[in-house]
Amino acid sequence: MDNDFQKQKIIDSFKSVSDTYWLTIDQIAETTKLQYSDVAKILTNSGDFVRSSYRSSNGEPVYTTRDLFRTKAPFMDKIIGAFKNRID
Repeated sequence: MDNDFQKQKIIDSFKSVSDTYWLTIDQIAETTKLQYSDVAKILTNSGDFVRSSYRSSNGEPVYTTRDLFRTKAPFMDKIIGAFKNRID
């Protein structure tokens, strides 16, 4: 499967979840029906996604798209992220 197609499937998976904008790799893989390893590779190699310094309730790292962070993150998280030179 084409990497651009897989990346778009991942971006679309974030748009389909309305209650949060942070997802684990497992959640993304389940929603997109992509392999865990493919999702992990795309998330870490693409500048379209960011990882939070926070973790899910079971300790897994969580990710979002840069666009969603810009539009959904609370203002204070954006300010703190700017000082930390991170997005969260």
